[in-house]
Amino acid sequence: MMMKAFLEQVANCLHNTYGDELQRYCIVFPNIRAGLFFKRYLAQLSDKPVWAPEFRSLNSLFEEITGWTQADRLSLIFELFKAFKQHKQTNESFENFYFWGEMLLEDFDDADKHLVDARDLFRNVADLKEIDRVFDYLSEQQKEAIRLFWQDFNGGNKGSFKDDFETVWTLLFPIYETFRNSLKEKSVAYEGMIQREAAHLMREGIATHIHYEKYVFIGFNALTKCEARFFDSLKKLNKAIFFWDYDQYYLCNQWHEAGAFMRENIQRFPSEWNFDTRNLEHPSKRIEIISVPSDTGQTMLAGQLLENIYAQDGENIDWIRTVVVLTDEYLLLPMLSALPEAARDVNITMGYPFTCSPANSLFERLASLQQHSRLYADGARFFHQDVCMILQHPYIQSIIPNEAAAIIKYIIEHNRIYVAASTPAAITREGEENRLLQDIFKRCTHAKEFTDYLLTIISIMMDDAPALSSNEDGGRGLYLYTLQTALQRIRDVLATDNIDMEIQVFCRLLRKVLASLKIPFSGEPLRGLQLMGMLETRSLDFDHVIILSMNEGIFPKGSPHQSFIPYNLRKGFGLTTSERNDAVNAYHFYRLIQRATNVHLICNSAATDLNAGEMSRFISQLIYEPVFKVQRRNFTFNINIGSEIPIVKERTDEVRQILGMYLAENSESLSQPNQTKRLSPSALNCYIDCPLRFYFRYVEGLKEKDEVTDEIDHSVFGKLLHKTMELMYQPLLKTEITPDILARLQKDQKNTQKNMLSAFAVEYFHAKQITDADITGRNIIIREVLLKYIRRILEIDGNTAPFTILSLEEPLRVRLPIRKDGQISFLNMYGYIDRLDCVRDTLRIIDYKTGNAQCSFKSIADLFDSSKTGNHAVMQTLTYSCMTRMVHDKYSRICSGLYVMKDLFKEEFDPRIHISRQPPIDNYFDVADEFETELNRLLSEMFLSEEPFTQTENRKKCANCLYKDFCN
Repeated sequence: MMMKAFLEQVANCLHNTYGDELQRYCIVFPNIRAGLFFKRYLAQLSDKPVWAPEFRSLNSLFEEITGWTQADRLSLIFELFKAFKQHKQTNESFENFYFWGEMLLEDFDDADKHLVDARDLFRNVADLKEIDRVFDYLSEQQKEAIRLFWQDFNGGNKGSFKDDFETVWTLLFPIYETFRNSLKEKSVAYEGMIQREAAHLMREGIATHIHYEKYVFIGFNALTKCEARFFDSLKKLNKAIFFWDYDQYYLCNQWHEAGAFMRENIQRFPSEWNFDTRNLEHPSKRIEIISVPSDTGQTMLAGQLLENIYAQDGENIDWIRTVVVLTDEYLLLPMLSALPEAARDVNITMGYPFTCSPANSLFERLASLQQHSRLYADGARFFHQDVCMILQHPYIQSIIPNEAAAIIKYIIEHNRIYVAASTPAAITREGEENRLLQDIFKRCTHAKEFTDYLLTIISIMMDDAPALSSNEDGGRGLYLYTLQTALQRIRDVLATDNIDMEIQVFCRLLRKVLASLKIPFSGEPLRGLQLMGMLETRSLDFDHVIILSMNEGIFPKGSPHQSFIPYNLRKGFGLTTSERNDAVNAYHFYRLIQRATNVHLICNSAATDLNAGEMSRFISQLIYEPVFKVQRRNFTFNINIGSEIPIVKERTDEVRQILGMYLAENSESLSQPNQTKRLSPSALNCYIDCPLRFYFRYVEGLKEKDEVTDEIDHSVFGKLLHKTMELMYQPLLKTEITPDILARLQKDQKNTQKNMLSAFAVEYFHAKQITDADITGRNIIIREVLLKYIRRILEIDGNTAPFTILSLEEPLRVRLPIRKDGQISFLNMYGYIDRLDCVRDTLRIIDYKTGNAQCSFKSIADLFDSSKTGNHAVMQTLTYSCMTRMVHDKYSRICSGLYVMKDLFKEEFDPRIHISRQPPIDNYFDVADEFETELNRLLSEMFLSEEPFTQTENRKKCANCLYKDFCN
């Protein structure tokens, strides 16, 4: 059964009683949202055009009476900072004061709202006997609370904490007075100050803005003393009408916290009208408590519940009578994603934290760009990660996607660690689009520059954004406008006293300001599903109520109120305490569900860092109070770790076609480069380690994504060593190198440095040339280590000389035969041998290894055994020996050598490979038959068999695999 809404009953009552006289009345609500719903109900009652009454919020009424405007929070804290510095005589910065300023402002606001004598509140009571005399206007209970605090404070030993508190405490009243006086001069104030002044003007009978015949107060609950005094004044003038929203269940129970303020309100400001106030115990009410072990699970469940409501009511559903309440505002976006298609119209009435918005992430990326920037002789440079992060931001991508992609490609291809300010605009096309790039890549050093910098960028983006009232593009215009407004305010505040600061300090301050901002989403409030925060539901009633995050610590919030005023003093002077906040939350909760037919309370049962998984105390009350019929459901995730299903890739026709591109059956196919592929020796190691890895890399062609290497890893270090040695020996190619020549090379440090810089330019910076100044940070250490290795290689080569280098890093291409069942196929093989030289009658294959390579191996068979770890370096160099034998067939001796860097400085360094506990292999032909037999078997399996590609069973090989994330 649908219960009549509170506002609908009030509208009926006022319309039937006063009719057309309502145009002379002012209807006052706790919030504007309730006024919109009330207008709807009132409009439905009249069959002819009538003048509507005035609709106001209580705060706007107070502002009108005082003539003061409520200032924004930042301006208030800055004024408070100036008052604090005047009395504290401190050099504390505004940024450091901001947190304390927020606490002080809350305390002053609370004191004013509850008409506390600030001089008495901030008095240092040394003699407890003074309490009865000074605070004679307080009750005995209040005085006892004050006495307990000062008795504890003055007792025991004094310490630094007590001394600091006492010093600040004695200054709070002078700060309070100076602060208020400075605001009065500007006709601005904070909320409590406005309330106090309005209450004073009304009580003294000097308020000049009481124009209306009657003031109708609807749906209030916990009144401040200022509000209560204001109500008293209007009541004495016979200008006040009160409508209270409550249920007899908690009103008549003296111990029930939900009725704590309502009992006092009804007695002090009685209402002439009585509605049905027995709804919580209505037999048709259905309350369901559901626990779900995740936040996302909560939103998904809420979406399913909405689907069920639509399935029950069909197209006749009145979505405006359905509400989803988010006690945790951070669930807004996942909740929007979980809404069913049937809920086409959604009205969002809540604030979303600005820190969760894309605009906040844009600010953070721009701040990081500036903080990590460097100034060089040729101008500003920016760290590559910051540049790429900004260019990948969705706002930038929506404006200049092609330009952003071009810049990122350039940075990666040229391995630009620091990007010059002129680079982004230079590599994109000329035109208006470059304006944004030019403005982004400017260096700032201080707050004023940085603020103007941010505002300029936001202005360009705002020109491209949809209208603020539009929800297109994820509300980008609204997000940017919020950031723009905050920046303009902080700029104006700092400009007042000509304050400037470094960017790091300014960013900390701005983050504190942005952390308190909420994005005010707007929509059509009188149409569609209602998505609200708990405060926005005041005075509103719904048939279907779904409340998420009904967890202790979230609703009600568990964090203590931050305050300079200790608890006992707050209690003694009647200020806001945790008990008051709990009572307010209890009222909001019970009032929301009292007229609902279906109530679904969802809580997160999973314990996290911020949530203990404990259901809200309000749920516990419903469960244990016998009058409520509560159903409980508990959702869990059934996670079964079953047996792993291996990934198997069969050799389909398409796979066989790709594999066939590696095979060259005749010379004609080699002339069609697009139809042929070549295999490197490293691919053989890849297949032995894991056939599935080989499939991903060489059949599917899945490669590792290119990225900027800002620190030199093993791979880059190896490239630097290879390139430097190539440049060192290039002038001596195909000439006999003697010990004397190598000795001169060792001594020529200038030549070595030049070759190393060239190697850095090509392999690391991807540039034509660099200077020594470009090698900075840890790379300087890398350069010195590299120099040490080069000198040692030259020394070792000196002991081997004379020799002749035949080739350096030259490609080696062969057609390797694969024999199977009397048939021969040919595999296109290629590779780059680091160094091919000739020592007397022996052809040497030299491979430089900077990683964890070893010259020793157990056996030829072990190299091909997929169940074992294997030796990649030996396998690779023996394969090169096999390939070299086919090209240089005149040599009867081929020797493989590994220059393993970690072994270079051993006294008896020997680069030759060898089987464990056996002499070094001086000639490849000694092991050629065995090796090539195993190699033929491997290649037959790889290219000529029908065996599928399967995963390795040796998990150690998966540790550094590129494909492990989706292969598992």
